[in-house]
Amino acid sequence: MATTPALDDALLDFTSRENWDKFFALRGDGDSFEWYAEWPQIKAPLLSLLLGEEGTEILVPGCGSSSLSEQLYDLGFRRITNVDFSRVIVADMLRRHARVRPQMRWRVMDMTNMQFPDGSFDFILDKGGLDALMEPEVGTKLGMKYLDEAKRVLKLGGKFACFTLAESHVLDLLLSEFRFGWDMTIQAIASEPSSKSAFQTFMVVMVKGKMGVVHTIKSLVDQSAEYCNMQQANAVIHALQNENKIRESHNSGVDILFSLRDLQLGAIGDLKVIVPGRRRQLILGEQGSSLYCYKAVLMDAKNQTETFAYHCGVFIVPKARAQEWLFASEEGQWLVVESAKAARLIMVFLDSRHASADIDVIKKDLSPLVMDLEPEYPEETDPMPFMMASDGVKQRDVLQEVLLMF
Repeated sequence: MATTPALDDALLDFTSRENWDKFFALRGDGDSFEWYAEWPQIKAPLLSLLLGEEGTEILVPGCGSSSLSEQLYDLGFRRITNVDFSRVIVADMLRRHARVRPQMRWRVMDMTNMQFPDGSFDFILDKGGLDALMEPEVGTKLGMKYLDEAKRVLKLGGKFACFTLAESHVLDLLLSEFRFGWDMTIQAIASEPSSKSAFQTFMVVMVKGKMGVVHTIKSLVDQSAEYCNMQQANAVIHALQNENKIRESHNSGVDILFSLRDLQLGAIGDLKVIVPGRRRQLILGEQGSSLYCYKAVLMDAKNQTETFAYHCGVFIVPKARAQEWLFASEEGQWLVVESAKAARLIMVFLDSRHASADIDVIKKDLSPLVMDLEPEYPEETDPMPFMMASDGVKQRDVLQEVLLMF
């Protein structure tokens, strides 16, 4: 039976393994705890996702002492793997279920660093796990690590169901991290009329699809319905409307300026694969992760049958030459790609922000940013070359790998 937490909120750091161990130890053995959205409220929407799929491999990350897994098991879903980083709760859950539910699996594991092979599960069921990682003081780092892991272990076509309070910082992360290649639906979970909860629970469902495809979010949150927290529900509706505008712009055919994170998430498909003639504009770097931001263009050579000197290279264009036809026009940029003899070329444009920076500092700042844009090429062992156009003032013999002159 669900009860209120036994620990003062000030004592419980939701991201601390030690504090969770203390929390569960104080509650004692055999006690189930639900933060929100109890089984009677989530049963129907959850089973609609699992209908006729009793053989589904289900992962429950951050399982805690919730009764959710046992409810599913008793309905015929035997292939359930529960993970939590608290040894205290995993030991307790094993004692409770080992005999009566022998096929259920329990693992002591950090859900931000799971030890499962890629594509291990058909269904991931998160009930408050992401919310617990997204403490405002911590930021998005742990949440992003967890979502990256969840995506990795989920099979193509698999479903990720996340029960969440959909606070703005959590919802923003979900919407952006599942923007490319995922079909997303969100609905509000009905509350009991007698419920004293001050918060509305939502179920966000993401279906893993093809990289680069952008789907409009299907909202089952009705603005005219009655929710236990109308302000919360209206905030979700507003966020979905804004996100769908972003998604519509990606489907409009307009030349979008992507972020590096967009590309890492699959906005233009698999970055490890060369796509002849592909050209995308992007921004490299962001505050806190690099010294500078850079406008860049990623280009995959149109003719991939020729012999290339490099499978990938970086070409730096100084501010003094950025407006020349050769570098400012798409036609001219393709000529640069051809001259560079690279299967993929990342053109980086310097501007007034970089005027006082030494080129070695620029190169060092760019190096970790462009690594994620490098295609897979098993035979290539040499470092990615940095090339540069002359600035028209003097020879800058500072990029040792390659120096191109135009």
